Amino acid sequence: MLSPVSPGLPVSAHSVLDTVPQLPGQSAAAALRETAEVAQAADDLGFRRFWLGEQHGVRGVGSAAPAVLAAVLAARTDRIRLGAGGVLLTNHQPLVIAEQFAALAAAYPSRIDLGVGQQFNHAPSTAAALGGSARDTFPQRLDELCGFLRDGMPGRAPVGEVRLSLAGLPPPVLVVADHPGAASIAAMRGLPVVVQHHTATAMTSAAVAAYRDQFEASGPTVKPYLAVTVGVVAADTEAEAIVRFAEYVRVKSRLRVAPPRATTAELMALLDPPLTGRERGRAERLLDDPGHIVGSRTSVVSALGELVAETTADEVMLVPLAFDGLVRSSILRTIAAGLTRTIRTVPRHAPPLIATA
Repeated sequence: MLSPVSPGLPVSAHSVLDTVPQLPGQSAAAALRETAEVAQAADDLGFRRFWLGEQHGVRGVGSAAPAVLAAVLAARTDRIRLGAGGVLLTNHQPLVIAEQFAALAAAYPSRIDLGVGQQFNHAPSTAAALGGSARDTFPQRLDELCGFLRDGMPGRAPVGEVRLSLAGLPPPVLVVADHPGAASIAAMRGLPVVVQHHTATAMTSAAVAAYRDQFEASGPTVKPYLAVTVGVVAADTEAEAIVRFAEYVRVKSRLRVAPPRATTAELMALLDPPLTGRERGRAERLLDDPGHIVGSRTSVVSALGELVAETTADEVMLVPLAFDGLVRSSILRTIAAGLTRTIRTVPRHAPPLIATA
């Protein structure tokens, strides 16, 4: 039963976006284990999806290979959908992405999503190493990707002379949009869209309008489907949530400005509290940013309801703002408790690596 402060969407209409946070001194295995535990918590709580955003060359972010990570997490969860939020299609050849996610969809039927986006703002050295293409190639690459997935279905002819490996029922393709142009690209192809409200708040209204106004029911989605992302910190009290958020801002800010060749020891020393005046100012500005919701369970769930009303979103994708996996899981539990009075507590059994369906 929905609580009185529910935003009108059940827990299953809320999802999670994660980036595998990794602190200096923390092993890659430990960071991945924590993210797996967060995904398991999201699965147990009834969230719809758990996505991983592709980023490269960013300190504290371990989600550079979302297809690989989705496979790891799918093997450790039961029901939740796994996917990319999203694969930066301008960094990859569409056939490679189609084959990766076709294989995932074959292994985990009805549990894989393919969110795709445009070029991330990489550092010049990282961009050169990736060899990515310009943003204006995204529409063509998206069409090529969808063509491989669609024409690789059983009974369909291959694309030209290219045959998709492990072709089967393709995963749904969703466009991750941080500006109205990307939302229009999704709309004109009849694809669902995920608007990045937490990173491009100023663009949200225009992106939502572009998607709703230009949607054509010519693709796999017969009516518009809109999700929005939002950064969240929820705790028992407002004060506790603000303390957690300030810690997140402190760590993220210092990792961003650290010298490129700083050692692990230097980075760990750099992260010591307290907040500087500049960091405190940044935290205060973000608290006023509609793309970030910080507070108690009641206030966060109420703010989520307002976001749904303002954006007409069909789904809200939560970005838990914490480096510690236990804190990220706690944020999700706190929000889920506000969205519904009944939280799933049934034992979860790890599925086999390869599904038999």
